[in-house]
Amino acid sequence: MDNIAKRMKAYIEIHPFDSGESDCKTVLDQLYQAYAESHESDPEEIKEGFRRLEEYLCSLPLQDNNAVFTLCCRLCIAYERKAFRDGLLYGAYLMRELN
Repeated sequence: MDNIAKRMKAYIEIHPFDSGESDCKTVLDQLYQAYAESHESDPEEIKEGFRRLEEYLCSLPLQDNNAVFTLCCRLCIAYERKAFRDGLLYGAYLMRELN
């Protein structure tokens, strides 16, 4: 196992991360971007939540409606990103504990 880790470390040092055309600065950011892009449709629970939110937003003036909707979406994206990163971190800790 140590030999594999040493070889992987040497490979990483020779081949630094290149995000290409992406705005991602880390591999973790690029993994999240790929994950987010691969989920094109929301599950029914989220669709229903947005339908209910729309009912509340309809009573607001358009500018307030847009502000609340944008804030809600930004919070959802931030939470999704945090959950994704935390999940990978917990998986790494689990693998370390199992080894």
